[in-house]
Amino acid sequence: LMRITGILLLAALSTAFCPGLARGQHVDPFMGDWRGSGVDENGQAYEFVAQIIAQGDGQYRINVLNRFDVRERPIHVMDGVLKDGKFPYTADAGAYTGSGALDGDVFRGFYKGDVGGRFEMRRIVRLSPTLGAKPPQGAIVLFDGRNLDPWERIGGVEGMINLAKLVGSDNAAAYVRTTFNSETARQAVLEVGSDDGVKVWMNGAVVHTNNASRGLSPGQDKIPVNLVKGPNRLMLKVTNGGGDWAACARLADENGKALETVAEYGQADGQGAPTRDYLKANNGFLTRWWVCGPYRVDGKGGPDLMDIELGPEQSSVEASWSFVEINADPKTPRWIIKDGAMQVNDGSIRTKRNDFTDFKLHIEFKTPFMPNARGQGRGNSGVYLQNRYEVQVLDSYGLEGMDNECGGIYQVGRPAVNMCAPPEQWQTYDIDFTSAKVVDGRQKPAVLTVMHNGVKIHDGLRISGPTGGALDGNVLQPGGIYLQDHGNPVQFRNIWLLPKSP
Repeated sequence: LMRITGILLLAALSTAFCPGLARGQHVDPFMGDWRGSGVDENGQAYEFVAQIIAQGDGQYRINVLNRFDVRERPIHVMDGVLKDGKFPYTADAGAYTGSGALDGDVFRGFYKGDVGGRFEMRRIVRLSPTLGAKPPQGAIVLFDGRNLDPWERIGGVEGMINLAKLVGSDNAAAYVRTTFNSETARQAVLEVGSDDGVKVWMNGAVVHTNNASRGLSPGQDKIPVNLVKGPNRLMLKVTNGGGDWAACARLADENGKALETVAEYGQADGQGAPTRDYLKANNGFLTRWWVCGPYRVDGKGGPDLMDIELGPEQSSVEASWSFVEINADPKTPRWIIKDGAMQVNDGSIRTKRNDFTDFKLHIEFKTPFMPNARGQGRGNSGVYLQNRYEVQVLDSYGLEGMDNECGGIYQVGRPAVNMCAPPEQWQTYDIDFTSAKVVDGRQKPAVLTVMHNGVKIHDGLRISGPTGGALDGNVLQPGGIYLQDHGNPVQFRNIWLLPKSP
């Protein structure tokens, strides 16, 4: 091991912005940044730092480094399994072996190889110096921890029950049920949409089956139904062959107008007072549901499940139902707000304002702890500038730092150094962006400089065109800020944008 050169900058712990860390709590007993020292069998003392990465099922990788925040190969890479506080390991493909013991925030061990010795590491927490940065005068606050008013959902479907989010599985079936109140006995039209197939029960009788393979659109199937006076019970079975999985249901008259004499119950099962105005306000879409599933049968695909009696269809089986209330408006963000942060949930979002050109953007984010996931499945999201240039968000802690990892601009530029913090630790992007322009008859590309956790990872990077996932390709038009839903519960907070003077 080599003696450390350079400076290790430690930000002070902040109870306001990392209360769990400030109390000495960690998402994992081992994962994170460490600082160490040791002595070899020749009496030579040395110092080092380390990144410890959880890989699931008790497995860890330790990158032993000279210093943080530079692009250098690790001095050693140690792999092992932590069990009962003990960590026997191999290093550098077996060139070294050793063992250590974890005691709280201290890890002590020994190693054998060409030269043997002993070492000790202590956990450290390094926070971004711009955490909690206040919006300066003239800044536009996009999220202050209280509401999602400046944002709208991208690509939503009116009245959609997102089964992929609620129960999730391929080649499976799920059930949704609700109860609504009709003031009179009457005929109506039940408009159902599904991805993929759907079977419909009204008051216990099958009224429709469509074993389709399709994407979701409202009103794909229009089913004449006879409503009884008082409570009416509706159940849908929705199959999935892979990919998206969703359904929606709407009550209308023969002219397609929402039924105003039909109201939903507060808990969708006939309990509580019917609420006519709620249904009327949502254009006739039913929004209060009980959901159960997924149900699978070995060797059967999604379409095969349509005529197989599962869960709620079997009188001898007691299904486990969960209540969910959806917002029928497709543009209303469905992200979760808790503890002053918003969390990715059910669809990407973008700012309602779409007029940003040149600006500075501050945004704080936290990736979830997903030790068994790898690559793009581990804490994935993205920050799109002008809705078309993505700065990657990903749990890339301890990785090399490529263009498809945290801080990268996909297929354009890798970060100068991988500055990704461990999962469940708040991080910052401070981005200086200049939009594409036509100057003297020639088009100049967009340019950005990115600071990740206080360190410059892109400096005047030119981007010739939109990156993958862009909402449009007209680079000469203003745009908004777009945050990506990639299926992982990434969190964001303290988002503000400062327009630059022309």
